[in-house]
Amino acid sequence: MTRTTIDFGIDLGTTNSAIAKLNGVEADIVKNNEGHETTPSAVMIDRRGRLFVGRAAKERNEIDPDNTCVEFKLRMGTAGDPKVFKATDRSLGPEELSAEVLKSLRRDVAQRTGEEIDAAVITVPAAFELSACEATRRAAGLAGLRQAPLLQEPTAAALAHGFQSTDDNSFWLVYDFGGGTFDAAIVNIRDGEFTVVNHRGDNFLGGKLLDWAIVERLLIPAAAREHGLGDLRRGDPRWIKEINKLKLAAEAAKIRLSQAGSAEILVELRDTDGDFVEFEYDLTRSEVERLTEPLIVRSVNLCRNALTESGLGPSDIEKVLLVGGPTLSPYLRERLADPVEGLGIPIDHGQDPITAVARGAAIFAGGQLLDAPASAAPLPPGRYAVALDYQPVGPDTEPLVGGTVSGGDIAGFTIEFVNTATRPAWRSGAVPLTDAGAFTVYLRAERGVANAFQIELADATGAPRKVTPGTLTYTVGVVDTQPPLTQSIGIGLAGNEVEWLIKRGTPLPARRRVLLRTTVAVSAGSSDGMILIPVLEGEHTRADRNTRIGRLEVKPEQVRRDVPEGSEIDLTITIDESRLVVARAYVALLDEEFEHVINLGTERVPDADELARDTEAELRRLEAARREAREYGDARSAKVLERIEAERIAEDVDAMVKAAPVDRDAATAGSKRLQDLKAATDEVEAELEWPKLTQEARDMIDAARQVVLSRNDAGEIARLGQAEASITDAISAHDPDLLRQRIEELRVMVLRILSESGELDRLVFEDLERLVPEMGDPAEARRLVSVGGDALRRGDLAMLKEINAALRSLLPTPPLPPDPFSTVRRGR
Repeated sequence: MTRTTIDFGIDLGTTNSAIAKLNGVEADIVKNNEGHETTPSAVMIDRRGRLFVGRAAKERNEIDPDNTCVEFKLRMGTAGDPKVFKATDRSLGPEELSAEVLKSLRRDVAQRTGEEIDAAVITVPAAFELSACEATRRAAGLAGLRQAPLLQEPTAAALAHGFQSTDDNSFWLVYDFGGGTFDAAIVNIRDGEFTVVNHRGDNFLGGKLLDWAIVERLLIPAAAREHGLGDLRRGDPRWIKEINKLKLAAEAAKIRLSQAGSAEILVELRDTDGDFVEFEYDLTRSEVERLTEPLIVRSVNLCRNALTESGLGPSDIEKVLLVGGPTLSPYLRERLADPVEGLGIPIDHGQDPITAVARGAAIFAGGQLLDAPASAAPLPPGRYAVALDYQPVGPDTEPLVGGTVSGGDIAGFTIEFVNTATRPAWRSGAVPLTDAGAFTVYLRAERGVANAFQIELADATGAPRKVTPGTLTYTVGVVDTQPPLTQSIGIGLAGNEVEWLIKRGTPLPARRRVLLRTTVAVSAGSSDGMILIPVLEGEHTRADRNTRIGRLEVKPEQVRRDVPEGSEIDLTITIDESRLVVARAYVALLDEEFEHVINLGTERVPDADELARDTEAELRRLEAARREAREYGDARSAKVLERIEAERIAEDVDAMVKAAPVDRDAATAGSKRLQDLKAATDEVEAELEWPKLTQEARDMIDAARQVVLSRNDAGEIARLGQAEASITDAISAHDPDLLRQRIEELRVMVLRILSESGELDRLVFEDLERLVPEMGDPAEARRLVSVGGDALRRGDLAMLKEINAALRSLLPTPPLPPDPFSTVRRGR
């Protein structure tokens, strides 16, 4: 029977991958040539140039990391810095490595079923950025898959659990804790359709973090103590092989702890003299649970955020669907079930969490019609073709099928659909074709089976005619609606602001338009000015906390005439079902449109040294925020700091950055995690803004009282009382903008009083006197200070003003601002 639907689904995982095939209403895993259901996502090239994928490559990574590569999924969407296999000097980027894994899965299908497939559904984390999704599509093409729809992993898991479900209007929460990524998705099943209600995820939260925590916080310290390996660390290139051995052993022991209280680790390491030493460690479940805790906290926080944003609580969710190997941990399951520390939602154990995504992808694939190959062979004489228009999977037991018959004269032809598996056989009855060969017909389908209908074509005399395809298959089952956009798309504005145009959760395709104005002038034919409009992906309110996926530029050489500051720009952002993003800017003054198709493959692996400097600065900022939170005793900022501590954000960043010089995956993950730390510190500073502002108001009142009361002016004292009352009212209203306005009004009042009395010039002079060592001409500065001192003693305020102006001119020139991130603002 000719296949008409894709039917194959692939879980392209960080640590392991799998492929499944839909057979009727069951999705079956296609085992690899070693008889395993999953294949490690690992690639090796040996000294003879032979390429291997799977277990052998993963195990070889322990002793030959120069010629193996693992966990490359985390770098999907990054450009440059490919893996160089030193034995052959061959270079492969993340998408090329992923393509090798996909090729291996295709070969498994050919070996097990004899079928050469060129189409499969491939799953991606729901939190995957657009660049990573685009890289996955390119990997599919490199692997020979001409048709490869992408499906979000939580949706696939939900389909695996609920394909034949009869539930109606139920909410489920998919808890997908994989090897390298985490997704929390709330899905609603209603009228036989799944809808993703909301999603939260983290592309760098997964089981590999636990593996590294075991290595760095348990095994390395123990090995260093036992064998005197004091400089053993992940970021040192001398120890790469030993660290890889410990990592592989940690992963295996962690898996064994799902069914035991302890697991022995025995690894042969080389010491600093090059001699082999045996390292033994008894890893206990309690140790792993302690290290797992911050990861669970992060995942539970993401689940709670998804619920809160959806207006739902744990009692609204029927069940939690577990996905991913780490969810086999008894401790994780206990924590999730806890109503206080976890989610308190019943857990569904109906599917294998390791293969659920691949099975769900196959189920989805069963509902996707195969595209006709570009080089389809012409029909032989006397044979007809029918182009069917229908959904192969759907909730209806009486689906509507349409189509068109072609291939020759069809006058008087009829078409009939027959299901011979029913007793008695069901027949649709002969349906006449229109003059154009079109028809529509309702079928009758049964639940729980794949309903196969033979297609019978007859001519005007009732004689049967051969038709391709000869069968149609329809299955009654739950289907997925179009998945929404999982991260918002917007543009960066001057002042580090963001204008979100296409919000997270928007169905695709989508199009949005916004009116902007330029903040710079562009001079035609010169090098002055440039219109810069960065396109962003993310959720943060600060532009630089999001991922810049592209930038639309209008350069001076592109314009025919000068474009002054404040010129109007009509910007349109579109994103299609394949997540292709296009930005178009219409400049009204030029009556011209500038288009930029966003290149989603430009993000690069960060430089390790630059990442270390950025991290050091951010850790200092966090420590300063901690000190201020303690100083002000602020409960709101303290709560955010508690979350940072519970999730070990700072510790994660520090560990990844230290490993970055020898681990590109750690560099990529560390850069993303650093963004999380920056955003969390932003939250602390935002919470501290109010207590700092109220303290500023109190300090301003104290200073104003000293100035006003020293003059003993009844009118000024009355005005001071009014100002104090207005500040008190602003504090009571908890209105930051109003309070800033009232503080500024009081400051202006104090400056006026000081200026009228001549005291202001004296204070300014004293401040400038303290800055003399920083001035460009210290000798001249000291001379001016001497003259100013004489003027102050004489009470010559006019001379003092001149001296102050001269001293200001000697202050160092402030550095030029960096190149602007954006040169547009809102047009309103």
